[in-house]
Amino acid sequence: MKNLAFGVVVATYGAMLTIPAQVGAQHNNTDRAWPPMLALTAGACQNRTFENDIPFEMNRQFSSILIRAQVNGQPATLLVDTGSSRTILSSDFVRLSPLLLEPAHTPLKGSGLVGNAGWFKATMEVGGVSWAKREVLVMDGIRDLSNSLKERIDGILGQDILKEFRSVLIDFKHHRLLLLC
Repeated sequence: MKNLAFGVVVATYGAMLTIPAQVGAQHNNTDRAWPPMLALTAGACQNRTFENDIPFEMNRQFSSILIRAQVNGQPATLLVDTGSSRTILSSDFVRLSPLLLEPAHTPLKGSGLVGNAGWFKATMEVGGVSWAKREVLVMDGIRDLSNSLKERIDGILGQDILKEFRSVLIDFKHHRLLLLC
């Protein structure tokens, strides 16, 4: 992984997508799908260097990326959403109504998930990385997402956590999410 030469770079909505050169070169030109690995550049990792390899599953309904995590010591299924600015947990999962929490001022309408939300501090572990008292949103609309995907989703892993890593690599062929510092 350390010697990847990056080929094509595409900027979209403030994120930079890079396609590793050797992956693109090995890609079958007759196949119209994206190359099997994409990288999203993210923020710094506070002077640490490591590579964290997390297996993921693809949702059969919409091909969404799902990872297993721990939230307050409980196993959780999180949808990886590079377009979500915040990490969001289901009110059903944390067993709290967002109306009982400090209100989060969310837009009344938008292109993403919209609903009642409140701020919550959770201990989260994704792969081998842990955050104590991580500020996340708790929202009541995750049940609708679970119904659409036809499987239980406990939350959304958003940019607020993903940006803490230098790079987030998505290896579709091997179903691995790599968090790099």
